[in-house]
Amino acid sequence: MRVKVNIPCLLLLPWTIFKAAADAPDFNRDIRPILSENCFHCHGPDKEAREGSLRLDTFKGATEGGEFADPIIPGKPEESEVITRIRSTDPDEIMPPPDSKRSLTGKQKKLLHDWVASGAKYEEHWAWVSPVRAPAPIVKTDHRISNPIDAFLLRRLEREGLNFSDRASQANLLRRLSLDLIGIPPSPDDLARFAKASGSALQGSPNGITESEAAAYEAEVDRLLASPRFGERWARPWLDLARYADSNGFQADQIRPSWAYRDWVIDALNANMPYDQFTIEQLAGDLLPKADIRQKIATGFHRTVTCNVEAGVSPEGNRVNQVIDRVNTTATVWLGITLECAQCHDHKFDPFTMKDYYSLFAFFNNTPLEVQLPSNKNDVSHDFVGPYLDLPLTPGQQAKVENLDREIATLTSKREKLNQESESAFADWEKTAVASLANQPEWQQLKVTKFKASGGEDHQILANGSVLLTGKVPDTTSSTIEVESDLRNITGFKLEALTHPDLPGQGPGRGDALRSNFVLHELKAALRKDGKDHPISLRSASADFSQTNWNVTGAIDGMPKTGWAISPQFGKPHWATFDLARPIANPNGAALVFRLEQNFGQGRVIGNLRLSAISDPSGAGSLPGEIASILKKPNAKRNPKQRNKLKAHFLKSNPKLVKPEAELARLKKERTSLKADQTLVMVELENPRKTHILKRGNFLAPDAEVQPATPALFPDVDKSTNRFDLAKWLVRRDNPLTARVAVNRWWAEFFGSGIVTTLEDFGTQSEPPTHPELLDWLAVEFMESGWDMKHVLKTIVLSQAYQQSSRFTPELLEKDPRNLLHARAPRFRMDAERLRDNSLAISGLLSTKMHGKPIMPYQPPGLWRQTGRNEPKWEEQKDENRWRRGIYIVYRRAAPYPSMVNFDAPDRGTCTVRRPRTNTPSQALTMLNDPAYVEMALAFADRILTESESPEGRADHAFRLALARPATARELLVVGELIQNRETHYQKNKEAAEALLRNPKFVYKPKHKNRIELATWFNIATTLLNLDETVTRN
Repeated sequence: MRVKVNIPCLLLLPWTIFKAAADAPDFNRDIRPILSENCFHCHGPDKEAREGSLRLDTFKGATEGGEFADPIIPGKPEESEVITRIRSTDPDEIMPPPDSKRSLTGKQKKLLHDWVASGAKYEEHWAWVSPVRAPAPIVKTDHRISNPIDAFLLRRLEREGLNFSDRASQANLLRRLSLDLIGIPPSPDDLARFAKASGSALQGSPNGITESEAAAYEAEVDRLLASPRFGERWARPWLDLARYADSNGFQADQIRPSWAYRDWVIDALNANMPYDQFTIEQLAGDLLPKADIRQKIATGFHRTVTCNVEAGVSPEGNRVNQVIDRVNTTATVWLGITLECAQCHDHKFDPFTMKDYYSLFAFFNNTPLEVQLPSNKNDVSHDFVGPYLDLPLTPGQQAKVENLDREIATLTSKREKLNQESESAFADWEKTAVASLANQPEWQQLKVTKFKASGGEDHQILANGSVLLTGKVPDTTSSTIEVESDLRNITGFKLEALTHPDLPGQGPGRGDALRSNFVLHELKAALRKDGKDHPISLRSASADFSQTNWNVTGAIDGMPKTGWAISPQFGKPHWATFDLARPIANPNGAALVFRLEQNFGQGRVIGNLRLSAISDPSGAGSLPGEIASILKKPNAKRNPKQRNKLKAHFLKSNPKLVKPEAELARLKKERTSLKADQTLVMVELENPRKTHILKRGNFLAPDAEVQPATPALFPDVDKSTNRFDLAKWLVRRDNPLTARVAVNRWWAEFFGSGIVTTLEDFGTQSEPPTHPELLDWLAVEFMESGWDMKHVLKTIVLSQAYQQSSRFTPELLEKDPRNLLHARAPRFRMDAERLRDNSLAISGLLSTKMHGKPIMPYQPPGLWRQTGRNEPKWEEQKDENRWRRGIYIVYRRAAPYPSMVNFDAPDRGTCTVRRPRTNTPSQALTMLNDPAYVEMALAFADRILTESESPEGRADHAFRLALARPATARELLVVGELIQNRETHYQKNKEAAEALLRNPKFVYKPKHKNRIELATWFNIATTLLNLDETVTRN
């Protein structure tokens, strides 16, 4: 029976999969795969690899080019050299040649012959053409249609003499929905609510569903899509794409902070952030106008790339490798193309050139170095230097800071009172020693009230009154600092360039750990009064040390090419003092404003600075010496440092002040140590790098210069300057790939394989779409919905295709063994994270705590042992973090969590589009013997025993928890026999029960007190957790 075909639809989509038997071969469906697999390697887009000057990927090349007179003559296969060659038996003539290890089947040869005979028509590869929404086809079984998805699938099924399977049972559907949308099974309460709302038992309805069942089902879909668990489940495949990990990779594989990006992904998915915004923020959030901290965190997508800090690594070579990874990952994730093949030569199969590759490379080429030579001269490994972004303090950190500040303020007040009380005693002591020392002046720190810098850096004011610069290291910067002070008759200022552990090489400069220099070109001061700045004239300058040719006097001479620097005295604090031409009274209501110009470049800027002032009309010098020597000097010649030594000497002799002073020092140290967490983000250089084509991909062999641009095959980008322009281009309506690639991946999450089964490759070597019109319908629906991911997912799960039973028959196995036609629902083993989350949820242990630093549940000791510096330590957690979802487990590339590795989780060294799905003995052994899963079995047994209303209902309750369905009579019988067997065994061997339950690796403490029952049900729980049905999404 012939199928009715919508002719206008076929005209729009020339590569449609349906045709009458007598039609000519379809190029995209029938011919291109043959040529791509067997011919394009030598006769394709790559001109360097092309043999005989023959190109078979274009009509012009196939009919005019090459050393042959007539490679292909449309309509005349017998006169076409290509057809002659594929039919030849001469090893010197046959194509493909024997040494290529390729050969054509008789069917393929006939298809090529018939194609040439029909005119050798070439067509644009379907993926290079923008998707067009086709009308839903008319089918016979229209009562099986919930939305257009069903119509597209049913048309193909009816042609093959097939139909949808019966609808799955209500219980099965709710479990499937829950596992698919939030990654954990439904609870018994969820099942009961669903059954009540459906108005039916939890069984299937082979002849369709009632309105109440449909409404209840849709309500569950909406509930799950709105759950905060949704983002945790759907973040996993995205983090595979983003090659997210918590470590650098390679041999050193040190831990680094990236978890804020993981949390951003979870939150963005939960908020249903439109996919175009989701794309732009991850690729270019830092370049958005007035980018906020969340948008900057989103750029962690391209900061999750591996980073090599091993000895001998070229920092620039490492950076180039990271840019290459960013190009390849972007092309895979959004375009679904194997662009990496054009890194060293023109693509052999797809129309992408090396110029295309490095023009895209140019968008990502303006990143700073992320490793630098080691700060420790005795270390051969490199330092990983970011760039980092400081995160806001967590509520816990903020509370601790506020508490410390209160304690410091209280103790400071107490100390000041004691100091005041001791002043008279000190004065008496001082008079006794030398009467002339009573009024020696001291430097007074200036309290910073406002700080602004032009270089985009962040800052924090430390407890010692200094300003620590963090975040971006600017090339040059101009800093404006507003301070206040109650000091009167100010005669001089002091600028201190301090060290700090967070600075490269301890500082005081920020640019280089080996040469932590700075260059202060100009320091200006002003008195701000009534909204106006009145310049303060600086008469002279002196410093503890000045670099040759960079004397501190250059900082106040008004010349832009002079200034103060301190090479080679790095890694130690320095100070400079500036005398005023005349004292300033500094009346109430006035503020002091300092401007620091640092324009040398290369990050030669001060990293930690502090300002002080002094009222010292006498002008006493800064002369060091012991207490006795100080006391012998006349009062006019004693400086503030000597005064402090005298006071310190006095205070040490006062027992009332020693203890508060020590406690205050301890509190200040603790306060300083409370730093904000950090995350890795993208940063754009102010001055763009030049980009060149790299010969054979070698960064040491640059060739022709290129500008930022998108591949020539696709529509032009509106503007080619930075990553923001590229991101906007990726989500433009006329981009033929982005929407298709995204919906195809989501389809695979539900159905086990994509409409295009090669999820990572939509190029000419990809598998053709099984349902091309459905793919385009979904892509257009996605874009026209406002790039609404949850809308697309909801549309899919509301389809009858999704709600089918997964039961298969001999007929289905014969006609559609891979289930590409979708005559039944798929069944497949859950991925590693869902397996663990599923068991935790069933056991009742699963924590709903979200976000934060990665967790460390139980794993065997020694797995993280390595050679080299900064070896990370696994610190097993024994609180609720132990039972949080798998998405939060620390991901170390050299040693991912072992049970996840056994269930095919990648190391995330590169972008992973789809995980393999294996079936090995080690997986069964993991579920049975891994102490983490054994502990879950104990908790599950305890849950069964404590929640069941009666002993008779325990087995059924266990099945409802593990499988989201009641137990069958046969299952109850089998479980009953196992209970009797194990109970008898433990009654006779109580020590065996105790040995089982007293596992030293257990943290969970059971509530049920009967040890024999607990050990017995531990065996039942283990059995249920290891059922094929439990670990399968069906």
